This record gives sequence, C-alpha cells and structure tokens, in this order.
Amino acid sequence: MRRDRAAFAFGVLALALAGLAFWTAYGHVNWRLVGLLAPAAMVVVGIGVLLLSRRHN
Repeated sequence: MRRDRAAFAFGVLALALAGLAFWTAYGHVNWRLVGLLAPAAMVVVGIGVLLLSRRHN
C-alpha cells in the first residue's frame, strides 16, 4: 500500500480544526491549553510524516 504523506498531514490538520470548531461551538475554549497542545500536536504530526516517509526494504 502506498502512503500519501501530504494527505495524512492535511487530514490530521482538518481533524484538529474541526475538533477546535466543535469545542468553541459547544463549550468554553481555554486558549492557554490550545497554545500548549498545538505545538505538541504539530510535533506528533511531523513524527508521523517522517515515519510514513521511511523507505521499507
């Protein structure tokens, strides 16, 4: 199976934005928490993209 790294990154970004939109629509957003979680999520997505881009022998 061929993995598309750009689609993975875009899909994770879309899910994160949709989750934030639901959170703002139905509850109170703690922007300090968002400010802490956003960089951590970007690191996790970056690691995921790196793992998907590895060559398998």
